[in-house]
Amino acid sequence: MTNAKLLVDSRCTLAESPVWEQARESYLWVDIENGILYRLKRGANTPEKWSFPHRLTMVIPDENGGYLLALDRKLAKFDPESEQLDWLCEVEQDKPDNRWNDGACDSRGRLWAGTMSTRFTQNSGSLYRVDRDGIPEKVINLVSISNGICWSLDEKTLYYIDSPTRKIQAFDFDLEKGFISFNRIAVTIPEELGTPDGMCMDRNGKLWVAHYGGFGVYCWDPESGLQLDKIDLPAPHVTSCAFAGPESNELLITTARENLSAEQLQQYPQSGGVFIGTLPATGASVYGPGF
Repeated sequence: MTNAKLLVDSRCTLAESPVWEQARESYLWVDIENGILYRLKRGANTPEKWSFPHRLTMVIPDENGGYLLALDRKLAKFDPESEQLDWLCEVEQDKPDNRWNDGACDSRGRLWAGTMSTRFTQNSGSLYRVDRDGIPEKVINLVSISNGICWSLDEKTLYYIDSPTRKIQAFDFDLEKGFISFNRIAVTIPEELGTPDGMCMDRNGKLWVAHYGGFGVYCWDPESGLQLDKIDLPAPHVTSCAFAGPESNELLITTARENLSAEQLQQYPQSGGVFIGTLPATGASVYGPGF
């Protein structure tokens, strides 16, 4: 077992979307419910912040120094220097309670991102593929809480989490066409370990998965379905994780304060903070948007 230390006591209601921005050597994350984007230069103590009058669910750096943001049901490009926000597209106008949630880009620059209901209505979300034309295409429907997305090292498998199912699904992935087809359940998470949330892939082909209600990030083998490791955290609601740092051997981990009682917050005061741990593994390649 590995331990993680507190990086920033950000006290986010729902910290999510941890990302390493190589060009600026900075850690990024969001506080969804408060619409705040955080950026912390590696080695600095205090993060920069940008606030938006929307739920901010996702940040992905592009190759031009800008960020792809998911704000409620819309996607936008954001320039952190000029603070200009350019809207790109919107999904599910017929479902005003829905919002984007987690997402990731494949090596061709397509965004794969899903939706969920802010009222947690079962099966009301979907998974979308957004191609280089910026047009969202629905690829999976009847999703409850669309979460972790990553790819196998050979890019022939897409791993995907619909959190309430407590399963990591494996889809056959056609990189050329951007098509997926269900193959199998790779991992089933026991109820006592919490609910799987965000995840990332290491260069050994293993999955690192944040467990909401599980006090940690768990390492799973998608071939055998077995748990291999755990990073313990002093916060119950662990929301996502991403490899970070110049050597890609740090794990940036987000947590949440939501759904905790006053007594629990007193017991786990670092909830909502962002943590960092050093791993023996390094992260697989991650990509930005091609649009």
